[in-house]
Parts: sequence; C-alpha cells; structure tokens
Amino acid sequence: MKTMGAYICGCVKECEPHLRDVFKNITELSKLFDNYRIIISYDESSDKSLHMLHEIRESLPDGKMTIIMGDTTLTTIRTQNIARARNRILREIRADNDNMYEYFIMMDMDEVCASKMNMLHIEPIIQFERERKPLAWDALTFNRPVYYDIWALSIYPYTFSCWHYHKSKIIASNMATHIHKKLSEASARDPTCALVQCISAFNGFGIYRTAKFIRVDYEWNVHATLAIYPKSVIDIMSRHVWSEPIARHDDCEHRYFHIRASQLYGARICISPLSLFE
Repeated sequence: MKTMGAYICGCVKECEPHLRDVFKNITELSKLFDNYRIIISYDESSDKSLHMLHEIRESLPDGKMTIIMGDTTLTTIRTQNIARARNRILREIRADNDNMYEYFIMMDMDEVCASKMNMLHIEPIIQFERERKPLAWDALTFNRPVYYDIWALSIYPYTFSCWHYHKSKIIASNMATHIHKKLSEASARDPTCALVQCISAFNGFGIYRTAKFIRVDYEWNVHATLAIYPKSVIDIMSRHVWSEPIARHDDCEHRYFHIRASQLYGARICISPLSLFE
C-alpha cells in the first residue's frame, strides 16, 4: 500500500452559515489520506467567515490549516475574483515543492458542499489508488441528484460555454439532459468504476493529480481560452446548438484550467456517475 497525501482546498467569501458543515465533510475526507493539509483562500466578507475559520484552525493540530488572505481589490467580475483566489491556493501548493502531496482537492465552501458527504462514493476510488490500480482520471468530479454546474461543463458536442450563446437557457437545459444521459449510461455499465471523460467539469468538488495541474493557472477571461482552444472545436458547439455566439468577456475559471492541463500534460478530466453529496 502506498502512502497518500492531499491538499484539501477551498475559497471563502460570505460562507459563514455553511462553514461548520463543510468542515465536517473535510474532516471525513482527511481520514482517507495518510497526510493532509487544508488550504483556504479568503476574500473580505461582511459576515463572520474569517472569525469562524480562525476558530476551526485553532481546533486542528498545528500546521494542518493555512488561511491565505486576499491581497487584491475585488472586482465586479465574480469568476475573476474566484480565479485569483484559486491561484493563491496553487501558489501555496507550489511553495511546498520539497514535500508536495500527490493530490489536491478543490471544493466549494458554501451550501454546495455543506450537505452530508457520501464517503462510500469516494473511498473505493482512493482505495484503487492505494492498491496501484488507479482508474483512468487525472481530475475527477462527481454527479449530483440535479447536475447544477453547467457553466463549468464542456463535453462533446457541447464543447464551449453555454452562456456565450443566444438561447443560453435552452442550451443549458439541453446540456443538463445530455450529461444526465451520459452519466446514467456509465452507471449502468459499472456503478462503481465507470467514468465519463469530458473537456471540463467541476460541479462543486474535484480531486486532482497535483503533477498534472500544478503548473497551470485558473483563468477567467474568455479570450485567454479562445487563444488556446482550436476554433474548430468551438464551432462544433455552434453548429450543434444552432445559435450565434454572443460577446461576453468572462468565463468559468475551470474551463481554461482543465483545457490547458489537458493540452500541456495530457490530463484526463472525468466525471463519476456517483453523487458525492446527499
């Protein structure tokens, strides 16, 4: 059995009502690994999120939790702020170069990850890793009873952002139907180990192989994605949805992160049909 370590990470802004429940899940997650470290990127909040984070940190063994304070003025673009916060976490992990853990987990710190986590749906995957029979993923996200994070999702033939087209609500609804079908088919093949490979996905929680992603940054500006993403791939979606693109400068920060890691380091982005949160 190999020794396994993970960084458990999240971005906090106005999360006070959910933090204790999220950290209950983090506590359970940490038990799956021999070593762990919690890294939280905090942006200025009007509630008591920071006070609660300090309380939680004091309840943990020394050195187990790091709080990174946001050092830039927040903008009006939400994904820009989140990308900056996530990149602060990546910089903290890079600084741990001499003893870098094999995995990092990025999870939402609000109600998205506050409900009870079904550990039976992630524990077997970690066990595969321990037994040196890993499944074919480098970034693994999970299903939910209702798949909510359509903006982060890119999967053939929905190869780009649903919110960058006219009739976006219809496209988002069609994408939700499409991913539900794909995940149901995978579950029918093998309810425990079958995975759906995609271009990008998050859905509030992702576990990553550090080596495949640590040299890539999150990016919110859609023009950065357009600069690296073949136009032919984007055109697949335009033809499929029969809708013209619209001018919008922001994008989900996960798309660039996943696409770039796939291009540079062969990262495989996958979704498990299992629901991690009840």
